[in-house]
Amino acid sequence: MKLNREKHIGRVLFIVEGSRTEFAILRRIFCNLLGYSYIEKRRNRPDYFISSQDRFSQVVVINTRESNIRDISENETYLDDVFDVLREQYQFPVDQSAIYYLFDRDPESNTDSVLIENYISVLANPYDNKDGYKAGQLLLSYPSIESYTISNFKDVKLLRFSLGKDAKTYIGTNTDIQLNKISEETVVKAAQAFLDYLESGHMELDIDDFSSTSHAVFMKQETEYLAGEGFRLFSMLTLAFLQMGILEMEEEP
Repeated sequence: MKLNREKHIGRVLFIVEGSRTEFAILRRIFCNLLGYSYIEKRRNRPDYFISSQDRFSQVVVINTRESNIRDISENETYLDDVFDVLREQYQFPVDQSAIYYLFDRDPESNTDSVLIENYISVLANPYDNKDGYKAGQLLLSYPSIESYTISNFKDVKLLRFSLGKDAKTYIGTNTDIQLNKISEETVVKAAQAFLDYLESGHMELDIDDFSSTSHAVFMKQETEYLAGEGFRLFSMLTLAFLQMGILEMEEEP
């Protein structure tokens, strides 16, 4: 596995749940490591942050109106207004971009498991989905985006947490886990954790059609959580990097 620093990805839009950690991770990777053009708009800040670098690779990161997964299909007026600003002021063609929804499976904040399961089914492709449903790929993190951060620095095979706040507490007590230390090597380490999880569950890796595997992950994680075992740390953010070609699988000699 390697990070492809020369890859041009076109235009990519991330719609995220939180207003801090997701932005810090994505800015670190897309701006600091890859040197892409980058725009972000956080719901709790009036201004847009802009970094103009690679004109062939432009990433936008925005929030839903509230920190809840239901806002993917509810409160859409807020997103439509942000989309209009991106089109008109920043010449970012939302309708011609890959779209990712980066959300947590934290049962404390996202309580409707039936709704989440439905999103897994209908939000299956960053460019186009079946039955006329909006474009977008749902990227879930178990229990939260902190699982991605932790997997950059730790072996997560045996780590389980029931809630996102438990993962945050773990980060707080392990001072080697720092967002500003995410590097090419740590991103590859997190990608290997993603692959290891799928392999351990005998799940297929088809980066172009991942929805059935995403559903299998969801069912396995739900079963273990309901049995009192907590969630095994796993983040689908790596899937987006694989789909974009930022991460490449290296052929074995």
